[in-house]
Amino acid sequence: MSCDTHAMVVVHRAFTREFRLIGEIAAVTPASDGEQIRRVVRHGREMLTALHHHHHSEDELVWPRLRSAGVDAALIDAMESQHGGISAAMDALDAVLTGWESDPGAGETVTVAAARLHLVLSEHLHEEEHAVLPLVANILTEPQWAELGERGMVALPKRRSLVFLGYILEEADATERVAFLADIPGPVRLLYRFLGAPAHARETRVLRRDLDPSLTERAVS
Repeated sequence: MSCDTHAMVVVHRAFTREFRLIGEIAAVTPASDGEQIRRVVRHGREMLTALHHHHHSEDELVWPRLRSAGVDAALIDAMESQHGGISAAMDALDAVLTGWESDPGAGETVTVAAARLHLVLSEHLHEEEHAVLPLVANILTEPQWAELGERGMVALPKRRSLVFLGYILEEADATERVAFLADIPGPVRLLYRFLGAPAHARETRVLRRDLDPSLTERAVS
């Protein structure tokens, strides 16, 4: 029996959207708005931390198992190589975020670095979803797949993980939302409803306040 890997696609959407938006927000944030700069920097670093843990979990729990199952080594080599390229782009974004804090006029460097990360990440995730996830669905057991999800839930502090869940579910349709939440313990779902979702809505409204208003209306409530 194959495992359902579609939840990974839902998670991927959050990463690609947020790194795109980080660059767009940086482009419209005035150098005089130190509070917003610090807010965007904090958000960017949190997304980088989450993506790092996401890829580290794949490096430990997915690629070795696919190799052991006899999956084409060239495909796994390509995935690992792409992770290396993404890691370099992540380091570059982290560096310019630090620079933006000390030089409020350096927002353009954040826009460029975020766009670069968004590009290489989007290309990798597209290939992973079309070439790798179908293999994962038939090779990994349900407990092995669940282990990957459990790793992701502990990447951030508990309260922040509840807010991050809002980012994940932001573009999920009704079916995806129900399926994703079904794999989360009841008490956590309750905390998300009353703490995580409202916090996510407030946070995105402020982060995206200078962008097209339609972007601030998609926050899950």
